[in-house]
Amino acid sequence: MKALLFLAIAVILAACGTPAIDANITAFYTPEVRTIASKTIAVRAQPASRDSSLEFKSYRPKIENKLRLVGFDIAKSTDDPDYVAYVSYGIDGKEQKSSTTSDPYFGSVGVGIGVGRAPFYGGVSRSYNTQTWEEYNRFISLDIVEGTSVGSDNPVRIYEGRVQSVGKCPTLAGVFDGVLDAMFENFPGSNGKTTFVSIPWDGSC
Repeated sequence: MKALLFLAIAVILAACGTPAIDANITAFYTPEVRTIASKTIAVRAQPASRDSSLEFKSYRPKIENKLRLVGFDIAKSTDDPDYVAYVSYGIDGKEQKSSTTSDPYFGSVGVGIGVGRAPFYGGVSRSYNTQTWEEYNRFISLDIVEGTSVGSDNPVRIYEGRVQSVGKCPTLAGVFDGVLDAMFENFPGSNGKTTFVSIPWDGSC
């Protein structure tokens, strides 16, 4: 019995000691997304003002690598790409959370009669501990459009995807790699559905 108790405690501690990024991915796409092999693609920020930011310049190679792994060829700056991937990202709101735990407080409830008698103990009250924290909604959005339709009023999209992850880390930079991994988990995913994944994380933010 004790061995089973220790095993259960070990499993719980192992789970608590393995941080992860939990995310949900929603994707919509056309049949063309299945025929992207060797098609060229360029990655651009949305809004366009972020294109020159140092933050996006650090994200772009990671996004390009993911697109390369699913079959695209990354276009050179002078190319006229078959597709353009527009990427937006950030923190979309926060929410305060709280959790209350209670523990029994054991104290003396009586003493025995006679010399040397030990006091009797029992649970006479409970102590309550409330913790509060803020959780942030981190997101990455990816729209892939046909290159020939860029600049038109109605660009032709072949893929729209959004990944959301809620957690205590208040910046996307701290969890970007994990959230991006979630987006490309089983890319392009289930069309018109939301799927949930858990990505291992080193816990740093």
